[in-house]
Amino acid sequence: MPDFDIIVVGAGTAGMPCAIEAVATGARVLVIEQTDRPGGTLHVSLGQLSGAATQLQAQQGIEDNAAAHLADIERINGGTARTDLLRRTVDRQGATIDWLMELGFDMDPACPAILYLHEAYSVARTYWGVDGGLSVFKAVRPLFERAMKQPNASLRYGTRATSLLTTDGTVTGLRVEYGGQSHEITAGAVVLASGGYGGNARMFEQLTGRPLVTAALDSSTGAGIEMAQSIGARLVGANKYLPTYAGIPQTAGGDRIDWRQMPALTPQQRQPWELHLSPDGRRFVREDSPSVDEREHALLDLPELRFWCVFDDAILRDAPALLPGWTGDELRDAWASRPDFVRADTVPELARATGMDPAHLSDSLNAYAAACGGDAPDRTGRLHCPRPIAGPGLRAILMHGMVLKTAAGLDVTDRLEVRGDAGVIPGLYAVGEVMGGAALSGQGFVSGMSVTPALTLGRWLGAELGTSVTTQSKNRNDL
Repeated sequence: MPDFDIIVVGAGTAGMPCAIEAVATGARVLVIEQTDRPGGTLHVSLGQLSGAATQLQAQQGIEDNAAAHLADIERINGGTARTDLLRRTVDRQGATIDWLMELGFDMDPACPAILYLHEAYSVARTYWGVDGGLSVFKAVRPLFERAMKQPNASLRYGTRATSLLTTDGTVTGLRVEYGGQSHEITAGAVVLASGGYGGNARMFEQLTGRPLVTAALDSSTGAGIEMAQSIGARLVGANKYLPTYAGIPQTAGGDRIDWRQMPALTPQQRQPWELHLSPDGRRFVREDSPSVDEREHALLDLPELRFWCVFDDAILRDAPALLPGWTGDELRDAWASRPDFVRADTVPELARATGMDPAHLSDSLNAYAAACGGDAPDRTGRLHCPRPIAGPGLRAILMHGMVLKTAAGLDVTDRLEVRGDAGVIPGLYAVGEVMGGAALSGQGFVSGMSVTPALTLGRWLGAELGTSVTTQSKNRNDL
């Protein structure tokens, strides 16, 4: 008899609800978490949620259903995601929103809404908490902690899974490290809910060929993916990477970004007054395009995924805040000391300080000035051209395409069984970002399609596995 019926690797967005539902069936469940706390990326994410036919929508007279939600998702990502997996989660996501509300989720009063941080839905079906991802965590955590106190549940923090145990091709448990020692734990099923690889520069660059600039946690190492690959699991979705447009590292030349300091680059929230120029000083995107997807795909044409945001002192003074999440002290320090925050008196000086080609920079500024004056159409088709960027006091900030959700992940069936080239790997399951963000979003960003599917599919998988285990046990006892 194995030590446990189910081992859940990771106590994050997918692992917590998976464990909650599995424990509720009576299955013997072990949750291991490599850090010293539950919650995973909920501690740093915006926590956007989406679901159709919710009680909140009904109260506000918003007509919506799962079929319309699915159609919107496939419109936004161009049909590049897994339709079978989308059906599995979208049909249940409205119920997930209602479940969170029953748990006391502190919803922002503006919800449900149409959100424009990425391509927008056709109806208001995006939700978020007043504290972002932390609001989701605060709602789920008490239920998770109660589940872990049940006699059929065990929880181990500071425990790192190092390899999968197999017998004749079937996963039978885990080898883990805790207390400075290695241990083997057997189980009827292992669920990898261990997250993505947004904190692993080596793995990210290997899969994308791009440098990592990230808002993910350091614990997002991709260890679960590599562990499964070592026994033949197949990786999919690496070719669907798309950067988020865009962020500023916390330190010049660094690779970590704080979501709270994101620049306001979405035209629906703040029309651009600045120019976005490639490292050699050329225009590469229409800054006021209503399509976030268009700007994000344009970033892929820049090998280092970085660009200069160029403006002048008058724009800094008169335009709505470009960096609303930065304090006055933070901005003063950045302009005084950071090489990626540049001030110059002339175009040649700005070119030297940023490394942009002076001829390209001058041409970009002059052509834009002509568009502002009505002498010529803007060469990118930009419509919002409030004033030329001419100084005195030219400024530039280096911005980067960034990642929180990683695209590649383990190939799974619609029942979340992990697959290899030879077919399903018995006893091994995956849920959450370890499946890869591209599985449900394709090559695009779809509002609420990271956190909500992790919660939804985590709950579904925990209930399915737990019910299967307890049914088999009952049948054996009846013989």
